[in-house]
Amino acid sequence: MKTKIFLAFIIVILAALLSNFIFQWLIIKDFDNYVSGVKEDQFYWILASVEGSYCNGRWDTKALSESIHWAMMLGLDIKVFNANGQEIISSHEVMGSLSDTMKRRMEGLFHIHKTKGKYETYPIYIQGKQVGMLFLRPFEKDAIKEKEAIFRRRAKNFILVSFLIAGGGSLIMAVFFSRYLSKPLTNLKTAAERIAKGDFNVTITPKTGDEVGRLSESFNIMAESLKKEEELRKHLMSNIAHELRTPLTIIKSHVEAIEDGVIESGKGLENIKGEINRLIRLIKGIEDITTAEASFFARGEMAEVNFKEFISELSEELRPAFKEKRLDITITKEDDLIVFTDIEKLEKIVRNIISNSLKFTEEGGVWIDYGTVENNFYIEIKDSGKGISENEVPHIFNRFYRIEGSRTDGLGLGLAIVKELVNVMGGRIEVESKVNEGTTFRIYLPRGI
Repeated sequence: MKTKIFLAFIIVILAALLSNFIFQWLIIKDFDNYVSGVKEDQFYWILASVEGSYCNGRWDTKALSESIHWAMMLGLDIKVFNANGQEIISSHEVMGSLSDTMKRRMEGLFHIHKTKGKYETYPIYIQGKQVGMLFLRPFEKDAIKEKEAIFRRRAKNFILVSFLIAGGGSLIMAVFFSRYLSKPLTNLKTAAERIAKGDFNVTITPKTGDEVGRLSESFNIMAESLKKEEELRKHLMSNIAHELRTPLTIIKSHVEAIEDGVIESGKGLENIKGEINRLIRLIKGIEDITTAEASFFARGEMAEVNFKEFISELSEELRPAFKEKRLDITITKEDDLIVFTDIEKLEKIVRNIISNSLKFTEEGGVWIDYGTVENNFYIEIKDSGKGISENEVPHIFNRFYRIEGSRTDGLGLGLAIVKELVNVMGGRIEVESKVNEGTTFRIYLPRGI
């Protein structure tokens, strides 16, 4: 990227250089055309003046001398010949007739006696008849040549200096902007290479709010998701290995015991069957957690929800399971609460916690409360179950963790999924519990409105 930007600036500089050369060529050409045009105009003035010196079939020497004098003042060496090819007058003759003061001034302007070069000839016509020939060439004129040379030299110098200023400035800007504009992309490239090598602790600080800045923000979200996914993968593999080891070890020991005749085959096979069922439930749990993890990173559909209606519908759906255990499920509030949230993730969170409370409650029931705190809304689910001991509370959100003495056949994944979903939604969850008195879960989530 940096090289492309730098090359783009170089192309601009080269285009500017080419335009400068073209500009210089056009200026010099226009100057030469101007000088040529002035000389051409001077020639026609002199030619017209010389033609005006011919009157009544003869040349007026005095008028012709004045014409030659003006031609000399313009820096031209002139000779006039008649139709027979005889010289009538020349610049040198006119020069001899001038005063000493005029001669000195004329010689100060032109090198009259050093004039060289070929004459240009022009026929003189009067009423369609050639009456003579005009021979013309410029005097040596060092001052004018020097001025013309100075103009050309200054024009070239001006173009060169302007190019050096513009080109040098453009080159400095090319280096600066190529580094400045490409630096965020270089940072992105470096960060992507680190992620490719397995380093997910990468964040980029966006410097601007443009497309590159938004790309950096998206990259950070991606890096955080990859980091979380990698942590979940390692955690899951570790837990799976641990959970598979126990039933497989038991199955192996029972098989060896049957082979050695230590236990009866019927009883041993029954134990093996129990462990196989445990493995089947474990695999089913792994499938559930895999499906849940896919939802962690998928952007759910955000919708405006009336929490009162949402929790009422969910409670009615779960009420038959509570009636089967002769338990109550009660919503302690009937106020409308409008939130803007991911309804699918919210349902999984609430359903898992209520189901967990149902599983560990034998008498009483579950009470549900809700409300708002600043920019968040909360859901409080309280049960009258067996409760959780103080030393176990910090571990209940760990995967595959089961409360000691629990008689349920759960895998310890429900609350782990709840905690991760709450984190993904930008919220937090709190737990209060006392043994034989019950447990209270309180979830805080962004209200989004």
